[in-house]
Amino acid sequence: MQLVGGLKDKLPKMQELFVERVRAIPEYSGHAVSGQDLQSAAAKAIELTLDAMAGKEHYPRLLDFATDLGERRARQGLPAEALISAVRLDFPIIWATLLEISDGDDAALLVNRAEDVWRVVDDYATATHSSYLAARVSMAQEEAGVRQEFISALFGAQGRLPETRDRFAKAFNLEPERPYSIAAAKEQSAAELRRVASAPNRSRSMFLHQAEEYTYLFWPEPRDAGFQDAPDKHLSSIPCGVATAHAGLVDLAAAGRIAAALSDLATPNDQGPITVDRHWIRLARARMDALGVEIGAGLDAQLAAARPDEIERLHETVSAFLANGSVSVTANQLYCHRNTILNRMRRFKELTGIDLMVPVQAARAVVAWA
Repeated sequence: MQLVGGLKDKLPKMQELFVERVRAIPEYSGHAVSGQDLQSAAAKAIELTLDAMAGKEHYPRLLDFATDLGERRARQGLPAEALISAVRLDFPIIWATLLEISDGDDAALLVNRAEDVWRVVDDYATATHSSYLAARVSMAQEEAGVRQEFISALFGAQGRLPETRDRFAKAFNLEPERPYSIAAAKEQSAAELRRVASAPNRSRSMFLHQAEEYTYLFWPEPRDAGFQDAPDKHLSSIPCGVATAHAGLVDLAAAGRIAAALSDLATPNDQGPITVDRHWIRLARARMDALGVEIGAGLDAQLAAARPDEIERLHETVSAFLANGSVSVTANQLYCHRNTILNRMRRFKELTGIDLMVPVQAARAVVAWA
């Protein structure tokens, strides 16, 4: 107790030494922690450490201070390593001061005190670190919550308001009128979208949104078309719907609805994204089916006047021609004479009224057999 009393007489000097050494830690040399905050914390930490050395009844106050300090430093953005390095400076400073005020008769007592000092400082450091980590987790959860609030607003009624889009853009340093791509998926494909978004180098530029059964992932389109780490390249093997909000955030919700509709068109054979450009035929057929327009059944009924083997040949020929648009290429593919292909196309017109050489008429067959 006498040594502890002597240490308290040296408190101003220990505080000054502590602040000097902490300032030598690079992370403390900036403006994360003010000089007044650092000096106040130094004095309090050393004082409470000395009290805890004097008696265990003082421990709760030290641990309460450690809890407050850990949370405060976390919210100030100080790295954990820098914080613990500073906290553990208490031991060498207190120990050096103990050696300074002791004499030869205190040798045995000093040996015992070394363990006491280290134990108290270690408990203080552990409590500070635990509080710091808990605060960082809480901050991450708060940040995620705020992030989701901004995102959800874009897809709701507020998304129609310019201020909502501007607020989102400013919060994440984005341009509201820049084109955005959006992907949508369900079930296993949705899990793949979440995996893509969770990558450390993409978590800030890609945004997840969950609405009902769909998971949405959207991102600003890169200005450089050849950008190697473009987000859409990471979706190349995921059967999800992908659409573009060409006018920026104002079109995002509408593009999301398109992406969701496209994702519903995915089949087990699809190994990549479903887009309007590549799968418009499938989309058109699905929309007609939803309206009750049985365009496929109608075409099949018209062909029913032919024999089954003839129907098979007509289907084969028409499908090949619609895929390549060339009579000669179709003839080569089917190992037929060019005239045979033309005859079958004329027969198809007789039965269905569709002239395959007229694009607007051929489109009916394209969609019907999608």
